Order: sequence, then C-alpha cells, then structure tokens
Amino acid sequence: MTDTGKVLLVDDSQTARSAMKTALKGTFSHFVEADDGLTAIKAFVEEKPCFIITDIEMPSINGYKLISTIRAMEDGQNVPIIMISGTKQSLKNRLTGFNAGASDFIVKPYEDEELIARVKSLLRIHRLMEELKVKNTLLEKLAVTDELTGLNNRRHFFDAVKTQVSAGLRPQCKTACLLMDIDHFKKTNDTHGHAAGDEILRKMGRLLNSCKRDGELLARFGGEEFVICLFNTDSESALLAAERFRHLIKSYDFSSPLFPERQITVSVGVSIYTQALPVSIDDLIKTADKAMYQSKADGRDRVSIYEEFAPKAGA
Repeated sequence: MTDTGKVLLVDDSQTARSAMKTALKGTFSHFVEADDGLTAIKAFVEEKPCFIITDIEMPSINGYKLISTIRAMEDGQNVPIIMISGTKQSLKNRLTGFNAGASDFIVKPYEDEELIARVKSLLRIHRLMEELKVKNTLLEKLAVTDELTGLNNRRHFFDAVKTQVSAGLRPQCKTACLLMDIDHFKKTNDTHGHAAGDEILRKMGRLLNSCKRDGELLARFGGEEFVICLFNTDSESALLAAERFRHLIKSYDFSSPLFPERQITVSVGVSIYTQALPVSIDDLIKTADKAMYQSKADGRDRVSIYEEFAPKAGA
C-alpha cells in the first residue's frame, strides 16, 4: 500500500530536489530522494510513495527507463508520475515520456505554482480513481453476495459450478451437491415473526461459512435453503460433509430475545454424480432436492442421498 503523504523526488541535482521540496512542503508530509534511476527504483519498492517527480537525464538509467520499470510493477501501475525536462526538445521528450507512462510533463524552468497545481490535479484524479475502484469492487461483491447472510448468492453458485464442471475434472472423481432446508421455518416465522427468521438466517450463514472447508462451494439458494457443492470427492466424503453440517446446526444455540428456542434442525439432500456422466448443475440440484424432500418425509433432521453411477464400459 502506498503512503498517501510520501513523494519520491528523482534528480541528480541536489539543488533541484531542494527546490521541489520547498515548493511541495505544504502538499506532502514526507520526501524520499534519489539522485539516479537505480536508486529511485529501490526507493520506490522500499518506501512505496504515492507520487513520483523525476528528471529525464540521470546517471545509471534515465527517467524514461525509470518510469517504464515502475509501470511494470503491480504497485506502480497507478502512481501519478510527473516528468521534468530541461532540454529544448520538449515535444519529443513529452511524447517519449507519455509513451513510457508519465502522467504529466513540466519543462524547466517552471514556476512553483505550476508544479503545485499539476501535483494537486493529479492527486485529485488519483483519489477519484481509487474511490471508483473501491466502489466497483463493492458492486462486484454485491452482485454475487446474498445481502442477508453474506454468503454467495444463487447466481454466483450457478456460475461457479458451471465453471468447475466444464473444467474437465478427473473422470473417476465425483461431484456432490448438498441441499439443506431449515425444518419448520414457516412455523418459526409465523410464531416469532420475520425479524426472528432473518436473524436465524444470518446466524445460519455465519455458522455454515465457519464450517465450510477448502473446495466446498457454499451459497444461500433461496428462502431457508442453502446449497453446498463438492468437487473431486467421493460418496463417503460427501455424506460426512452433510452430517458435519447437520450436526453443527443441531448442536448450535440459536436462542435470542427474538427467538427463545435453542435448537434448529435441517433436512439435507445429497446428490452425487461421477464426472464420467454428462451432469449439469440442473441435474445436481434436481436430484439433491428430491433427496432433501425424502429427508423431510422420513422425519426431518437427517441426510438422504441420491447417487448416479456411471455406466460400465460396453453396457
């Protein structure tokens, strides 16, 4: 992460660097100095400044090479960089500098006010871009996240499973889908109110997420249903995972001022297909749903399984 109050000044002239420090002392709180390109690269990596001002002609490597090197780094792709030139070939230098990745260009001699104005303009643009990046990240997260539970939503689940299934996983391995439904949830809502129901769903989301292991894709499927997909698994592992979730939920204390009862149970349906079969996410969900309703028909708070085996060769 860059230091928002730190600027890197690169110039082989101490006098030039001192002049820049004097002009920008009200803009930055900390100054890092380098008198050549190699020293500047090392300083950028170690100090992580939020801004760079560099001369062109310097020992070791020039300003163009310095900028292109920094732009090739992940941390240096968006850092504002002003290039300063003291030669008369200003147009050629500007074009070369912009092609290397410079954000702006100033020709010597310049007024301090001009330098300050250009720096503040780039800082403002950089801040707005960072804010936009944060908002876009948030929007991307909201698009795949269930607002109530914080888990992946149904849309993200379908997209992720389709990606995994189409990736050509090992033919002898199996894909398992666990579909679980909170028992008597409608009665809970009717008795204690929807606020209590929402609280239970939020707690359920946190609980399931804490129990989820690597390789298990978890999402809120809708209403009081949650879904988990396991890849490159086997029947025994899938059933153990289903029982792990069921036991965890049954033993958890869900009681609160809104919901005085302690226990919640779930009915779980498990569908398992070998990768050798042309299975789709719709097949997985449909058969897991049938298995889940079998669990409800058998008394709830249990796991039922549907397993489809691949046909033998020549059959």
